[in-house]
This record gives sequence, structure tokens and C-alpha cells, in this order.
Amino acid sequence: MSKENLKEKIETCIVNLQRLTKINCWNKISPNYVFIVSDFNEFDGANFFEQRKARNKVNKSKTPLLLDSVIEILDREYSDLYDVTLYIFKANKKETIIEIQYYRKSNLESDYLKIVKDEKPMFHSKISLPSYFLEGRKFDVNWELGGIRHSWNYFLSQIKYRINTF
Repeated sequence: MSKENLKEKIETCIVNLQRLTKINCWNKISPNYVFIVSDFNEFDGANFFEQRKARNKVNKSKTPLLLDSVIEILDREYSDLYDVTLYIFKANKKETIIEIQYYRKSNLESDYLKIVKDEKPMFHSKISLPSYFLEGRKFDVNWELGGIRHSWNYFLSQIKYRINTF
């Protein structure tokens, strides 16, 4: 795969991410994209909540990059890439920070690595759903960063859950 194909794959994932956000989130995201790159294994945590906190802490300290810089990084790592996933890390009116998180083939178990070692990497676009997500209702794309709206919605969902369990 050439560098141009890699760029094309990333651009397709960005379009898919835009669609996911438009369908599920009330925010309007900026088309001014910058990127941060993460290795899946750089986030420690015993469960999803701890990993999310560690991910946010690490990502806040990273310097956003332009797409060409990200393509160079991924191109260097290409032979070891197993899975590449794009997430919206933070969105506002001025810019949208997209996290490109990759998982390495070298992190796979040896038996499975033998099966997939010659496969091309998979590319995905995902948005994380808050625990209070209800089908058909839109949520804040920045919910993982916390904030008053997220705290309030979480509080309300806990009350509803407790009422429904009695």
C-alpha cells in the first residue's frame, strides 16, 4: 500500500466519523481537523472507565498534528499495523481533534499473529457512547471530557436506574 492509499483510507474514515457524529451527536463539529496519534497499549487501566481516564489525561498532553504528519507516522509503522481506529477526541467550533488509535500486530498472540501477519490493517471510525445513551436521542460528542452537561445527564440516568430497580 502506498502513502496515498493510506491517506485515502484515513480521509474515508474522517467522512464516516462526520456521518456518525451528525447522526448521534447534537454538536456541530468544525471541518478544521487536527490529529493526535495513540498506540492502543499506551493507556493503562483495569477496566473501561480507568482506561478512558488515562486516555484523556495522556491525549490532553499531546500536541495536535496535521494530516500529512500523521500519514508519515502511520506509514513508518504500516507493516506492524493491525487495526487503525479514528475517534473524535474533542470538538468545538474552531477545530476538531481526531484521535487516531492503532493496534500493532506485534501485540497479538503468536498463534493469531501467524494468521494475520500478511494482512492489511483494518480501518474504523467510532464514537464512544455515554452510559446514559438512549436510542434516538443525541448526546454531546465531548462527553468523555466531562463537563456539567455530562455530569447532569449521568446523574439523571442514575436516578432513573435506581427508580426502575425498585
